[in-house]
Amino acid sequence: MTINVLMAALVAELEADEIPMPLAQRFTLANVWADLARLAGEELPPEVLAIVGQALDVAYEPVRRGGYADHAMQFAPAD
Repeated sequence: MTINVLMAALVAELEADEIPMPLAQRFTLANVWADLARLAGEELPPEVLAIVGQALDVAYEPVRRGGYADHAMQFAPAD
């Protein structure tokens, strides 16, 4: 997937979640990295996982379906 495809998918998700003007929102780089990795079906690097998991108090795992990432995060309570 290209950056443009991933970013368009992220904007579409934000719009579906009724986030107003998604392109004008402010997000941390860790959150953007986590969402792009999730959309691409990739694992997060430990340093990003530590920040995102800590902020959400959950464990992160990309959801995969037939080799492609699902457009929903799967979370489990952090240990």
